[in-house]
Amino acid sequence: MRQSGLVTVVQKRPVISVYFRPIQALVLPVLVAAMFPSSVNAQQSDVLEDFRSESLQFKRDDNLAVRDRPQPEYDPVPYRIDGAEIMPSINIDTLYDSNIFAVREASDDLILRVRPKITAVTQLGSFNIATAAEVDRRQYLSAGSQSTTDYTLGLRGRWDAGQDGQVYAGTRNGQTTEDRSDPASPLNLQEPVQYRYASGFLGAAQSFNRLRIAGRIGVEMRNYEDGRDGLDNLVDQDFRNRTIFTSDLAAEFAISPDTSVFVNGKVNRRDYVKQPVLEPSRDSKGYEVTVGTSFQLSKLIRSEIGIGYFRQNFEDAGFEDVDGFAARAKLEYFITPLVTLTARGNRGVEESSTLGSGAYVATSFSLTADYELLRNLIVTASAGYERDRFQDIDRRYNITNVAMRAEWRLAPRYAFHAQYDFREQDASGTFPGREFSRHRFLAGITIAGM
Repeated sequence: MRQSGLVTVVQKRPVISVYFRPIQALVLPVLVAAMFPSSVNAQQSDVLEDFRSESLQFKRDDNLAVRDRPQPEYDPVPYRIDGAEIMPSINIDTLYDSNIFAVREASDDLILRVRPKITAVTQLGSFNIATAAEVDRRQYLSAGSQSTTDYTLGLRGRWDAGQDGQVYAGTRNGQTTEDRSDPASPLNLQEPVQYRYASGFLGAAQSFNRLRIAGRIGVEMRNYEDGRDGLDNLVDQDFRNRTIFTSDLAAEFAISPDTSVFVNGKVNRRDYVKQPVLEPSRDSKGYEVTVGTSFQLSKLIRSEIGIGYFRQNFEDAGFEDVDGFAARAKLEYFITPLVTLTARGNRGVEESSTLGSGAYVATSFSLTADYELLRNLIVTASAGYERDRFQDIDRRYNITNVAMRAEWRLAPRYAFHAQYDFREQDASGTFPGREFSRHRFLAGITIAGM
């Protein structure tokens, strides 16, 4: 059996899997790093990541990327109690940040980050049930007012409706902190913005020989905390409180064991609870349609390319509707069994929380190389570029990222990791917004399982 990006193909009878990309509003920080620290786009499935990683993908037996391959001698072993697998873990990091406020005049600090987490999974006949909880504490040693505590609770279920069908449902609830480097983050607050959220989803997938069809509906509610500016004046953030409804429908058809074609349609509706004085309503609805192909050029290269159109319509004429060319692409090159090179590209519309702007168009590219230097040591280097163009106001961001990471597993229970990353954000336009550069160095240990 071989999977090529969007498509999974069994040599005797091709079947297809559809890749779902939850919209920006539903994407949370990848929490699986608490178990196996890695890049932001971790590969393994996790109950706190929605059902994207597991629901519509089949297992791969060959051409596994470096970070996809199992390592039985180093993988943590869960506790097994009455048919349930329980995995406790704790991640302890020390982080140096050269620009904690993400501004031109940089201030640095040393940060201690502790993330305890526990996951439990059980199988009851055709039902698979998983739950997880995580706490994320960041303690700034000098700028104590920047310290934060986040938490997440997740529950997910899967019902195997026969050999070729699955039904999924899940919920996520918690509190998270918005990174100051986020394009939507306010510029003038003393402390980073935190918000509470509650979300749920329901999805299903069914295979019909070469055809696979899948659908998903979701809802998320967000409630932002108010902040204070440099003069200690209250800065209202209630205008960002919202409910987001999403729906996806996708289908993919195998033309051959190496090639498939797909179509994916997504719709959304965003309802805001409160509007600022003299500010237009932010309520909007939109859609995105992409068509494309997934194919394997050779045993060493597999790729997926999707192109289409997006549109976001605002109910108030005070915000300009936004539409344009949508694209997403991924190419994996297995240079050797020990080296994987991955290139990605994406273009779409994102929600803006900046006063005076309803949305922005983001175009991004990235290149990542994973090298298994030793059986238990993986070294990663990555570089990326993003351009954000805001609607309604004259603002553009050019963002450059580079990072290097080493992950060293000593034993199933213990792993060390170290990382350096650099981000530079240039702003232009009449209302240029946030402009800064930042260096971060991180070192830590993960303890997991038995």
